[in-house]
Amino acid sequence: MNKILVPIENFSSLSLSASYFAIKFAKRNPTKILFLVFSSASLDEAPSSIREEEVRWRKKFDGLIQQARTEKVNLELFVSNNEYLEAVSQFARDHNATEIFIALPQVQDTNYQRQIQVVNALRNQVDNQIIIVKPREEQETDGCQESGSREIRPQRSGTVSGKKGS
Repeated sequence: MNKILVPIENFSSLSLSASYFAIKFAKRNPTKILFLVFSSASLDEAPSSIREEEVRWRKKFDGLIQQARTEKVNLELFVSNNEYLEAVSQFARDHNATEIFIALPQVQDTNYQRQIQVVNALRNQVDNQIIIVKPREEQETDGCQESGSREIRPQRSGTVSGKKGS
């Protein structure tokens, strides 16, 4: 059985897109989804508008998880207070995740370059396949970008796992 890791650094449209895509994938394939949610300790110091936005996305995420559970999707939720890259790479190894689903913002988004750096750093730390979910603009379905999510597999030499055969 495949195990998909979906790290959620904060609740947003991106984390919801990655979660939705993973659930959609798990409905079609024998897969267990491992959601790794990072604690929002710094959220207490954030302006109220940012806190409200995070709460709004958290509620949508909770609804998505409840729906997936009623549809018998095999999933587990974990919480981490550790640094993102270290925690994701260690968690992926410890739980034998086969793939990591991460959503990236649009190229013109101000966070795009930072997210690309995070993905590249993660690629250097793990052997797992990283699946990039890129939501298309303005194609939302119940807060999720269902029809806009697509899978982009990174270019690697060797086999599907990225390792060269012997």
